[in-house]
Amino acid sequence: MSNITNHKVKKYIDGLYKPAGGMLGKLRTDSEQRDIPIIMKDTEMLMESIIRISKPERLLELGTAVGYSAIFFAGLSADMKITSIEISDRMYEEAIGNIGLAGLNDRIEVIRGDASEVLQGLDQKYQMIFIDAAKGHYREFFDLCLKLSLPGTIIISDNILYKGITASEEFLENKRNKTIMRRMREYLGYITETNGIQTSILPVGDGVAISIVEGNGKNNEKA
Repeated sequence: MSNITNHKVKKYIDGLYKPAGGMLGKLRTDSEQRDIPIIMKDTEMLMESIIRISKPERLLELGTAVGYSAIFFAGLSADMKITSIEISDRMYEEAIGNIGLAGLNDRIEVIRGDASEVLQGLDQKYQMIFIDAAKGHYREFFDLCLKLSLPGTIIISDNILYKGITASEEFLENKRNKTIMRRMREYLGYITETNGIQTSILPVGDGVAISIVEGNGKNNEKA
């Protein structure tokens, strides 16, 4: 799995990572062996701190994959409810199975479908939103998520530096990724320039953007 930091620094940070035991630890090992994109170790450590500090009652996740991150998040707060959206039928079925094995069916709801469509049908408000779905659609996802946000909601966008490509074309090995590079640059410009949104960009994992909704998100306009 690629990362955007010096490999020696990455190796050192990963050495400080405390892997989960039991079913969750096995799920990470299995996912990594199968090249299933789950949350990176240093991003996981960051998310743990944010969730423990903010203690959200409801968390919305875009991109369930096999359910690893949803299960991990649920373990950080016994009172938190999680809604996760997954477009892949295969990943959806695996996630449902893993969540059942973890005994979290009552706290994690997985919705199968395209996030851009599912989000329009949700009427619940969330204190935290984790975006880790189709990279080329982050702007669309973000705008839809604002309508589901409250003042103080934290919106976290994962993989926003996309193997360094967002920052520099020298990392662009596949021309097909040029569209993602352009759209991600536009997205980061948008979330850092929008009134009522305070955003920090961190070179953690494959890049993380932390946006805090300061007012009524749906009424925010670009500066």
